[in-house]
Amino acid sequence: MPARKKHSVAQKGGAPEPPHDKLHASEEQFRLLVESVEEYAIYMLDPIGTVTTWNSGAEKIKGYKAQEIIGKNFACFYTPEDVAAGRPEHNLKIAREVGHMRDQGSRVRKDGTIFEAEVILTALRDENGDVRGYSKVTRDITTQVLAREMEAGKLAAEQASKAKDDFLAALSHELRTPLTPALAAASFLAQQRKRMPAEFVSEIETIQRNVQLQARLIDDLLDLTRVVRGKLELHFDRVDAHILIRDALEIARSDIIAKELQVSTDLRAKEHQIWADPVRMQQVYWNVINNAVKFTPRSGKIDIRTSNDVHGRLEFEITDTGIGIEPNKIRSLFEPFEQADPSITRQFGGLGLGLAISKYIVDLHEGRISVESQGRSYGATFKVMMMALPSRVGKSGVRSRTPNKLTKSLRILLVEDHGDTRRTLARLLKHFGHDISIADNTQSALEILKSKTLDVVLSDIGLPDGSGYDVIAEAKRSQQVSGIALTGFGMEEDIKRSKEAGFDFHLTKPVDFQELRSVLAEVSDK
Repeated sequence: MPARKKHSVAQKGGAPEPPHDKLHASEEQFRLLVESVEEYAIYMLDPIGTVTTWNSGAEKIKGYKAQEIIGKNFACFYTPEDVAAGRPEHNLKIAREVGHMRDQGSRVRKDGTIFEAEVILTALRDENGDVRGYSKVTRDITTQVLAREMEAGKLAAEQASKAKDDFLAALSHELRTPLTPALAAASFLAQQRKRMPAEFVSEIETIQRNVQLQARLIDDLLDLTRVVRGKLELHFDRVDAHILIRDALEIARSDIIAKELQVSTDLRAKEHQIWADPVRMQQVYWNVINNAVKFTPRSGKIDIRTSNDVHGRLEFEITDTGIGIEPNKIRSLFEPFEQADPSITRQFGGLGLGLAISKYIVDLHEGRISVESQGRSYGATFKVMMMALPSRVGKSGVRSRTPNKLTKSLRILLVEDHGDTRRTLARLLKHFGHDISIADNTQSALEILKSKTLDVVLSDIGLPDGSGYDVIAEAKRSQQVSGIALTGFGMEEDIKRSKEAGFDFHLTKPVDFQELRSVLAEVSDK
């Protein structure tokens, strides 16, 4: 027999290391690696689910020391509901049949607290294919689950907020649209009071006043939505506060006359220019004036005055002889939906939003609004403080509410799909000498644009076969016209979009016909 060749391995430091020693060293390194992992619970189970090994990560995550848990069934990591449902046995069965299984759900620590876990359970087999046990790796994903839930909650809240805004916009449109012809007709008839039987005049004024109140309630709800979302936009200008106050007082004039109130004004402030959004500040002044009118009994007294303090601020003060406010109710007076007494709501109506919105507007102007009252039946005094600007000739930013006298007849295309609004506005516009073309949808409006030369396009936004944006875009391309949006959509983004589409003016329904006449007068003067 040929001699067997001898093999040798050169090794520094002596004889080669036996293979079993290498395997032992490798196993020891792996054991140390598993033991040192703290972010994962890594342990083994026997074929029936008894814990046989335990690493430092398992102790950290689950709270058990090795001597406390080895020898116990892994079902103790599951919630009582999962144990009752047989989930531990089910997971072992899936791993045994498939080879491994992934699971995610709630697990229980030693102290009874719950955490969210991601688990990988793997069946371990011998050379014959028989299951000799299971390896289990568990990771605490509570933080990630909470983050996902927060993100999902945020997304759901955003979607709910958008749905609410869309609903409010649609609701506003549907509520405003039928008010437009009622207010336009009532306003016109009120102007013609001298030509009407005396017994009808007060009824016409009642209709006008209540339609305006309904519109105000709708505006308050939408303003509150803007306030809550932080989307109440302001457009600042140098403004004469005395003009705003007089105009706000003029709006309340019919209610003042109806209640036979004595109103005195003493606008003595020398510095009465302020840096403000004229529309919003007029809203503030109107709210406090209207508040005094509403809560002052018939034949009561209201005093309005302005002054400057030593710090150069403009102080608007209004004192009434109304029902007064209990001292413990003053703090909540500027909170949404709050009124001094539930019985007040039943007696005087309203949603309790006007003062809350006014405070928010004044705060945005870095001003201050406050109220004082000695209690029930002692009346109240509201004050609005704003920084005054030095007097100089400048742009006021406010147009007078009194409509200008038209200098010429205008050729107007009225696009409106609401029948009553279309008929009423067309009749009133014709009464004031305008040449009116009428369309009730986009297609007919576009046909008119092809055949007639126009001065003004007065269009609703929502139309059956398109939108007012389509109409004004085509009108601006083909002619030199002024665009007036007449719509029930009055959110800030609606106004911005109508401007971007080409409308020069945005009137929100219900539109007082006097306001429309003022806009037409401005167009006529161009």
